[in-house]
Amino acid sequence: MNATGRDQGEDMSETFPAADRKVVVDFGDDGPFGPFAAELTFSAADKTVSFLVTRGSLLGKAETCPFGATQVGDDLWLVSWREEDGLTVVQVQDFAQGKVTSAVTTPDHQLIQLDGSITLV
Repeated sequence: MNATGRDQGEDMSETFPAADRKVVVDFGDDGPFGPFAAELTFSAADKTVSFLVTRGSLLGKAETCPFGATQVGDDLWLVSWREEDGLTVVQVQDFAQGKVTSAVTTPDHQLIQLDGSITLV
């Protein structure tokens, strides 16, 4: 059971706002990666996130990875995944405020924080 009293194995499609939907995250133009935006599609059935970088130096990077999502407050979710190249992403997705904070550990062990917007589409 997690901090909200829900079982970790609970069907997130009924609770996670992005389950079986696409979200757009935009980290602006002058963050640590320069301009950066991506589309994320979360599948509740197979618990994967598919992403496509739509702006910036990583333009066109796409992948599908297993992810986890835990509700930590009203419309507030802790979401994480690990990419094939070893990059690890941990996000706090605030759907009420339309904000996202992402902590990224790069394959060479740098820790980078990005703050941006999140929009359900």
